[in-house]
Amino acid sequence: MAQAILQRACAKLRSATEDEAVVRSNFTGDLREMLEVLEAVQPVLDKAEMQPLRDRSASDWLCLVRAAAYNIMDIVDELQDARSPAAVTMTRMLLPRLAIMKNAMAIKVGETKKRVMTIQEGCPTFHPMYYDSAPAFEKPLDSERGSDKERIMAILLLSAERRQEPITILPIFGLAGSGKTALAQMVFGDTRSLQSYDFRVWVHVSPVLDFHEVGESINWQVFRGQSQEDASSDVVGVEHIMKRLQKLLNGKKVLLVLDDLREEDTVQLQRLKDMLTFLGDKVDVIVTTCNQAIARKVCTIEPYRLSPLSDDTCLQIIKKSIRSKGGEELEKIGQVIARKCRGVPSAALEIARMLDSDPYAMRGKVKLDSTFCLPLSTFELSYRSMPPDLRLCFAYYCKIFPNGHNIVKEDLVHQWIALHLIEPSEILSATQIAEEHITRLLDMSFLQTTKPETSAKDDKGGILFTMHDLVHDFARGFLVCSNYSLAINHHGELDDRYAADQRALRCVGCSKVEFNNDSFSRKKCLRVLELKESSVRKLPDSICQLRHLGYLKISEFTGLVTLPESFGHLKNLFHVDLSRCSGLLNLPESFGKLIRLVNANLSGCSELLNLPESVGKLVNLVHINLSGCSGLATLPESFGDLINLSHVNVSRCHGLAELPEPLQKLGKLAHLDLSFWSCFEGIGKSLGGLTSLEHLNLSHPCCHLARHRSCVQGLKDGLCKLTNLRYLNLSMCLNSIFYYHQSQVDNLQYIGDCLRGLSSLEHLDLSHNTFLFDLPESLGDLNRLHTLDLSGCIRIKKVGETKSLKVITDLSKCRGLESCQLMVRVEEGAYGSTSNLAQLEVVDCKELEISCLERLKSLEEARRITLVQKQKVERLKLCWTVGAPGGSIKVEENALLGELVPPHSLQCLEICGYGGETCLPAWRIQSISSHLPNLTEVTMEDFPRCIELPLLGLFPNLQRLVLRRMARITRIHAGDLSGGNKEAFTRLSKFTIDDMENLKEFEFAAVDELAIQKCPLLSFGSLPPRAQRLLISDCNQVMSQSIAGIDGVEGPSAPVTELVVQSCNVPLGDWTLLRHLPGLCSLTINNCYNLTSSPEITRALSSLQQLAIDECHGIQSLPEDMLAKLTGLKALYIWNCPELKKWCESEENRQKLAHIQVKFEKFDTSKTGVHPPKYKEASQFLISEH
Repeated sequence: MAQAILQRACAKLRSATEDEAVVRSNFTGDLREMLEVLEAVQPVLDKAEMQPLRDRSASDWLCLVRAAAYNIMDIVDELQDARSPAAVTMTRMLLPRLAIMKNAMAIKVGETKKRVMTIQEGCPTFHPMYYDSAPAFEKPLDSERGSDKERIMAILLLSAERRQEPITILPIFGLAGSGKTALAQMVFGDTRSLQSYDFRVWVHVSPVLDFHEVGESINWQVFRGQSQEDASSDVVGVEHIMKRLQKLLNGKKVLLVLDDLREEDTVQLQRLKDMLTFLGDKVDVIVTTCNQAIARKVCTIEPYRLSPLSDDTCLQIIKKSIRSKGGEELEKIGQVIARKCRGVPSAALEIARMLDSDPYAMRGKVKLDSTFCLPLSTFELSYRSMPPDLRLCFAYYCKIFPNGHNIVKEDLVHQWIALHLIEPSEILSATQIAEEHITRLLDMSFLQTTKPETSAKDDKGGILFTMHDLVHDFARGFLVCSNYSLAINHHGELDDRYAADQRALRCVGCSKVEFNNDSFSRKKCLRVLELKESSVRKLPDSICQLRHLGYLKISEFTGLVTLPESFGHLKNLFHVDLSRCSGLLNLPESFGKLIRLVNANLSGCSELLNLPESVGKLVNLVHINLSGCSGLATLPESFGDLINLSHVNVSRCHGLAELPEPLQKLGKLAHLDLSFWSCFEGIGKSLGGLTSLEHLNLSHPCCHLARHRSCVQGLKDGLCKLTNLRYLNLSMCLNSIFYYHQSQVDNLQYIGDCLRGLSSLEHLDLSHNTFLFDLPESLGDLNRLHTLDLSGCIRIKKVGETKSLKVITDLSKCRGLESCQLMVRVEEGAYGSTSNLAQLEVVDCKELEISCLERLKSLEEARRITLVQKQKVERLKLCWTVGAPGGSIKVEENALLGELVPPHSLQCLEICGYGGETCLPAWRIQSISSHLPNLTEVTMEDFPRCIELPLLGLFPNLQRLVLRRMARITRIHAGDLSGGNKEAFTRLSKFTIDDMENLKEFEFAAVDELAIQKCPLLSFGSLPPRAQRLLISDCNQVMSQSIAGIDGVEGPSAPVTELVVQSCNVPLGDWTLLRHLPGLCSLTINNCYNLTSSPEITRALSSLQQLAIDECHGIQSLPEDMLAKLTGLKALYIWNCPELKKWCESEENRQKLAHIQVKFEKFDTSKTGVHPPKYKEASQFLISEH
């Protein structure tokens, strides 16, 4: 931490010594001397920061370094501020005081220089620290992590079956001490369930990734037991090691554990993946890491997040781990100490050790310090892996915010920037770097979004974070820094012990704090100041002397009436928050002097009557929040001069009678919040001019009067013009309109008019529009829309989402729901993962679709929705994502189907993306035939690995069957699927087989319609197809095959009367299948290019009554001999065949076709209108088997 501060101080000194104005102040020599000293102690500082975190001598010296570095930065800031144009003007006005001011600065420089020299003189000697990289095997947690172990092993087995990458890399990640290594040990040591591995190798990775060390460790373990020459590790390069390993391991199954991987560099991690891939194609790798980002970079299948344990489980660990059982004493304090573990098993084990070593702790007479609940080494490596400036940000959070505190992300970022804990780089701004730091702390599980049971956003939509309790407690135990102060419910005057060095002060609960004019006169180094909850009427004047202040929050000062006129002296202020100062009447004119101000929050200042005209001088202002400023009647004209203002919140500003004209002049306005206030005349016209808007909130309009409804009615005229809009919130906005509309058609038309032209829209909030029944079809034209919020739309009939569109809704409140499409989503949080499948527990509608089933983590999730009891469900679709990596599937598909037992009412069942080899769901029903008597349609598609189909013949009333894209199915035979049911498929009327690339055999019962598409290897064997209507597409072999022995086959047959042939590349003369269709009356030829016939085929078509030729662009004429012999042909349909049409229309050919009705229109193949010839005896269709 001190290292980062020292680097900043050195950079400041170098900048100052090159500044001409600073040079003229005659302090350059002192500054250079201090720079030399700081550069000299830099190597020692590196060693000091590597000392154990509780080394007192190192800690004390580092505190001195930090204090001196901060002093230097403050002095340089003052010297550079003194030569600013404003300071120069002030100096000319106060020439008599110039000598006094210079003398004061000389004293400050001298004192700081003395501090710096003390650092060098008192510099202790530090010895290099070496961290043991040997494997730290943890105590097994078989019962506590047993379910996690089973899931990991299931993932490994599934990924081995469906390997899509050369190797499988499965990372396990979670907070330090959460039991990742123990879980990996449990999997590694299970030789019963995972028997097939030829080698098992465990490598503990050092903090700095060393490829040679990893290679040597694998080499030694693999060649252990081999000859001494083979096992020798006396090799020079890692390439030599890997070649030897590859030679031995190629074709062998290997389980490799890389424990405690901490390398974050993307290039190095890719090198590691390449190195492991080189070992062979049957290698399974488990990686344990504390960092989610590392897990994402190194994985080949979805990483496994290790969730915290419950308090009861932690208590069981403690009870099992202590030697003395504790008895009544342990029972009394059990739940208290279990909560201290925060779900971390290492903490539970450490507490057990402490209870064993101290009998007074067992009796509750000693307070267990949660700071020592986690072994230091567990946390220290994670902390040291942070970049220096991230350590600064982390230490600040832990020092200034109490345990369990929730903070809005933007506030945290602004405080870091105000303290100069983050400096912009040549590529990234300070805000972007802060975002990266937050992401990293989230990846390490140090920082967390708020618990799932609370909102992850504050009441204004800001994202809330909190530090993990255990990490927070532990960090406060060793991170010593007197520069930041936190006071809660403080009494009396503010503490001045560290006033001179204080850089941040938070005082929460100021109702009993005694403020006077000098309260802040000694705190001139403050960069961040937060004061909350007070009834004082006036702020101390000294607060305006804080010239370095960058972040100021004075919140809930209900008695505050005005600000000091000198408020404009806070020239470095870039963030000011005066929220909920409900008594504030006005702002001083000097407010316009805050020229560096970027963010201003005046929300909840309900008595504020106006903004000063000087506000237009805040040219750097980007965000202003006026929410709840109900006393504002207008905005000053100068408001339109805020050239950089992009975010404006005027929600609940009921005093504004219209959208202020100055606001409409803002050329960069991108975010506008008009919630709880948007019922004003001309809102549509006003909004239509704000074409730069990207984010618009019109939720909860105040439409109590009839005239208000007419105002909202005009919204559609303006919304459709906002083509750059990405986020639109219309929550509750449409109720007043829809309630009075005559029909649902009008409602759909209105929504369509509002959304017309919003091609950039990504997020649409229609929540709590309680009279919304349906959504317009035009919603599908919004190609960029990814989130649709329908929560609270209790009358909505259909809820459907796709991979590209997430629908937010509370299904339990959708009273009129008829159709529901749920895509399984798993929210990963610090407190475990939760699936949205639980919403279906209360859903019972006619149509139900569940997609992305591979995301489910357990069978219990499926069991809880009790699908079998949903007696309204008539259509059910169950989908796994096609092509999902094997490792992303946590639950075996067939077992999952066994839990999703359909209800008795089911009529249509569709299963897609199933990845198992067999599809035989263990539906625990005594007689599936009687359980699903209403099932008439079954569709199964995208079964890439399936080799055995379910017993579909057990469904007695099955009428329609579709089998599509099953690459490993080679045979379809009615007997195989009948399940011993003699009446199987007797009611089947339509059977479709599509894209079955390896299907070779097909024999089935007679149906009304049979469609065969994209089956290149299929043949009918000795039995012709039995269907009245036959469609064959992209099946050359079917059309050209000759069915042998047909005259001797016995069995009922449905003669083919209608045939549709599509995309056949075989000439018509070779369509030998036609010779086995003697009753053919109608033939449709689509997208075929060679109609050259033969005498045999012409004879086979003797019964033909209708011929349709569709989209055969290359056909120029019809064979004249064929037309002459088709004496029964009554109608010829030609469509989209330009050359053939010309041929038919010629005078010569008209005479040849005089006996045939020629129509140049598309033939409706679904309704032939022909009748098969009547046969005298049905026995003519009986064929017997040889």
